Amino acid sequence: MEEKKSKGKLQGFIRAILGEANEKADAVHSEADEQEKATLESYRSEAAARGEQSRILAMSETKAREDKRVMTETLAARRSVLKQREDCAKLVMDDVRRRVKAYPDSPEYAAALDSLLRQGLAAIPEAKRARVLLRREDISHVGHLKAAAPEVELSFGEGFIDLGGMIIDFPDQHRRADMTFDTALEDLSGRVTELTGFGMEGSDG
Repeated sequence: MEEKKSKGKLQGFIRAILGEANEKADAVHSEADEQEKATLESYRSEAAARGEQSRILAMSETKAREDKRVMTETLAARRSVLKQREDCAKLVMDDVRRRVKAYPDSPEYAAALDSLLRQGLAAIPEAKRARVLLRREDISHVGHLKAAAPEVELSFGEGFIDLGGMIIDFPDQHRRADMTFDTALEDLSGRVTELTGFGMEGSDG
């Protein structure tokens, strides 16, 4: 009888130990499951973050390449347009220069010199005397120039003029009127350059 009681106690003790062991095992398994889930979730989050960073970096690199391509093509197109404008302006100015250079050989040139003289003298109406500088080839026009402005004492000389026209010095007023075709053509060239825009090429960086 005692033996049966002892066996019963032993079996109860074993069952208690096994139950406790099973509970501990279940707790360990549950904790392991939670750790596994947390680890997997952390890995997924990190992997997603790395993937997003890679996607953003790829997009950024693609955008940078596209921006560079667009800028390169835009600059090339702008240079092409500016070159066309420059060529056009050069053709225009070459034609103007050719026509201006031929103008002194025309019958109208003598009257044009008279008109330039009167315009220059009108700028300083109080002037009583003036010195007129001409091209060497235009000294032959002195006679009709004197007749064009008899109210002013005129003297004449040779000036550094290439295309035609004249320079009028007013010694008493310390003034000068540049009525040369050279200066007029230079001013026109500057305006053509500004209008065509090719002079701005160096300003866009």
